[in-house]
Amino acid sequence: MTPSSLLDIESGRSEDDSLRLRETIVTVAELAMSVEVIKSNYVTKEELAIVSGKIDLVANNLQAFPAHAYQTFATKADLADAVTALTWRFIGFAAILLSGGFALGRYL
Repeated sequence: MTPSSLLDIESGRSEDDSLRLRETIVTVAELAMSVEVIKSNYVTKEELAIVSGKIDLVANNLQAFPAHAYQTFATKADLADAVTALTWRFIGFAAILLSGGFALGRYL
C-alpha cells in the first residue's frame, strides 16, 4: 500500500463533493418536476367552484328546456285537436249558412 499525501485525499474529496453536488442538483430538479406534475394533476377550490357553477347552469338549462319547448312548440296531438276543432266549427258554420239560405229561399 502506497502512502497517500494529504493533497491526494483532498483532491479525491473535492471530486466526491462535486459529484454529490451534481446528484443533489439533479435530485432537486426531479423533485421540482414531481411537484409541478402533482400540481398540474390537482385543481384548486376556485377552479372546482367555477366548473361546478358551469355544470349547475347546464343542468338548469336542461331542466328548463322541455317546459320551454312544450310552451313554444305544438305537438302532433295538439295540432290534430286544433284541426279537428276547426273542421267541426267550419262544418257548423257551413250548415248554418246552408239552412239559412234554404229558409230564406223557401219563405221569400
